[in-house]
Amino acid sequence: MINGLVMTMVLATAVGADAADRVTVESSPVRVILIGGFVSDPSQAQIHGTAGRGGNSGLYRLQNDLAQYDRVSAEYLNWNGTRTGEINSPKPPMATGIAKSVREVHAQHPEERLIIVGNSWGGHTAREVCEHLNVAPVIPVEHVIFLDPSSLARVKHGQREGELPSNVRRATNYYTRHLLSWRHWANEPRVENIDLGDPEHGFQVEGGPPYDSLIDTKGHIYAEWDERIHYDIRRRIARVRFEQKQTLRGD
Repeated sequence: MINGLVMTMVLATAVGADAADRVTVESSPVRVILIGGFVSDPSQAQIHGTAGRGGNSGLYRLQNDLAQYDRVSAEYLNWNGTRTGEINSPKPPMATGIAKSVREVHAQHPEERLIIVGNSWGGHTAREVCEHLNVAPVIPVEHVIFLDPSSLARVKHGQREGELPSNVRRATNYYTRHLLSWRHWANEPRVENIDLGDPEHGFQVEGGPPYDSLIDTKGHIYAEWDERIHYDIRRRIARVRFEQKQTLRGD
C-alpha cells in the first residue's frame, strides 16, 4: 500500500509487452504517456529495477517517480511506439500505434485526463499522437510537455512539422538553444515556452549543462535527466491531477 492506494503492475496492450512499461495506480485522475528520444530505450538494469537513478532513459526514470512518489498512472514508450527493449523492432507501431493504445485505455477510463511528455524525437512523436487523437472520436489532451523536442532528420531541415492540434488544451515547451531543437514555439498562446538557456528560469547555472549552446549537444542530452526539469514537470502534472480530483468530487 502507498498512501492508501494499491500499486498494480498491468500488462500493456501490445503482445509481449513488459509489465514495467505501464504502471497503473487505482483511481488515478490522470494518465501520463512518456515518449523517449532517438536512443533512449531503457537499459536492462532499468527495466529490472537494478539501475538506481542511472540507466539509459531519463523519461523511464521519470515514469517510475511519477508512479512511486506521485501516485500517477504512467506509461513509457520509445519514440517509434515500441516497448522497452524493442526499439529496433523491424515493424514499429509509431505514433499510430501509440494513439490506438491511448484510445483503448481511454475507452476503459474516460474520466482520466491525458498528459503526454515527449523528449527529443519523442517530442515530434508526441505532436503526431495528438494529431491522430484529433479525429473522431476526438480524445482531448489536457497537457503536452515537450522536453527539448527535435525533428532533425524526420522532416526537412529538422524543423517542427505541423501545428499544435486543436484537441490539446495546453502545452509546455522546455527547450535548449541547440540547432537541433525546435526552440521557441511562436504564435501559439497555448504553449508556455521555457528557455533552458536563460538563467532567469533557473536551469542554466554556472558549471551546469550548456543549455545556452547552439552546437554543444551535452545540453540536449542532459535535459532528459535533469532532476530540476523532472521536478518542474511533476509539479505541472500534480496541478492537473489536483484539478481533476476537484472535478470528480464536484467541487
